[in-house]
Amino acid sequence: MDILAIVSEEVKEIFSSVICDDSVSLEMLERDVLDAARQLGRKVLEECFSARATDVSPVSVDCPDCKGTLRRFRQCRRYVETLCGAVRVSRWVYRCDGCGHYHVPWDADEGLKDGYTVSVAKAMCRLSARMDFREASEELAHHGIRISHTMLQQKVQQWSEGMSVSDYVNQQALEVGSRWYVSADGVHTLAQDGTYHEVKVGCLYRDYPQLDLKSVASARTKSLRYVACQSDAASFGEQWFDLATASGIYNDATDSEEVVVIGDGAAWIWNLSEEYFPGAVEIVDYMHAKSHLYDVAKQAFGETSRDTIEDWVKTTEPFLFAGDTQEVIVRIRALGVGNSTLSEMLQREAGYFQKHAKRMQYQRFVENGYHIGSGLIESACKHVVAQRCKQASMKWSRTGINAILFWRCLLKNGASDAFWDKQSNAA
Repeated sequence: MDILAIVSEEVKEIFSSVICDDSVSLEMLERDVLDAARQLGRKVLEECFSARATDVSPVSVDCPDCKGTLRRFRQCRRYVETLCGAVRVSRWVYRCDGCGHYHVPWDADEGLKDGYTVSVAKAMCRLSARMDFREASEELAHHGIRISHTMLQQKVQQWSEGMSVSDYVNQQALEVGSRWYVSADGVHTLAQDGTYHEVKVGCLYRDYPQLDLKSVASARTKSLRYVACQSDAASFGEQWFDLATASGIYNDATDSEEVVVIGDGAAWIWNLSEEYFPGAVEIVDYMHAKSHLYDVAKQAFGETSRDTIEDWVKTTEPFLFAGDTQEVIVRIRALGVGNSTLSEMLQREAGYFQKHAKRMQYQRFVENGYHIGSGLIESACKHVVAQRCKQASMKWSRTGINAILFWRCLLKNGASDAFWDKQSNAA
């Protein structure tokens, strides 16, 4: 049937059915036109799919599993879920002489994802990355795409298997006078067994000290890239480094670029920094270091001695900012004189400042234009992970949460289109 004729007749019918009825509200009119447009879209797509599914390939082709011979077996009808709804199409099924597996070359060639077009699959993943699976299922149904929340969860998880965020980020060039910043932190989420597990989050961005504050903030935001996963430090480190190199770090043949690592006091961050970013400028987040001064003062003077706590921190902080960690250590140890129980705790805190002394040269860092705060990675823990994965009653398997984190990082990195373009091109 002529598609243009179908469209013409359908449009005439839609127009004649609604134009003369003054009792129809604008809302109802809009809904009726949209429903009719979807019905028309399904008819048009069905005609197009049928035309495209006409098999002009050889009777036998190679099996993608065992490289044996695939032979035409029979035609099989199926429904393909599109943005206009379910569309019926008939295409050839092939059977392998060697391994006995069945294949449908047309489905693979057209890039179908388990019976969903790429456009539908993309909508499923975007919504699941942004909201609870039930809410995403309801939103999809509102737009004519029917899928249960359990099936949605399965598909979103399945389509992320074996995928890496770093494969879909664009490479950035570091301008003269700019620096790379990389950072990492952790946030705990609830597992299915009722225990909490740490999700490790990494980010990177470029700094533009030659720009004014408003321009540099905009440029920095555009350059931000994220990776997040629930894994051990070693696995996360590989993904963190892959994101960095895919984004442009260490791609300069002269190795002249400057890399700055900012983090809190967690040992795993600095171990990974030493392994993957050797020679980087390392900085402990200033507010994190300052919070340790408050911890010391509260232990020494008691939680309720607020004025005394503030006075001690106020007189000690200048030494911290100046990078005089030795004086900070002396002042901490002095609080434990004559109190062995308190002295043990204070000794641990003193060890913290001693261990990170080189990473706490804040005045020198500021004078040389370095950032001394980890606000961007702390923000990432909230908007990349917590907003989606720490809602009421949410419990995650490792596979499940890593799937959602993959899709969220794609969105945050502006790489969602790049992912789906590759899926289409691969087909």
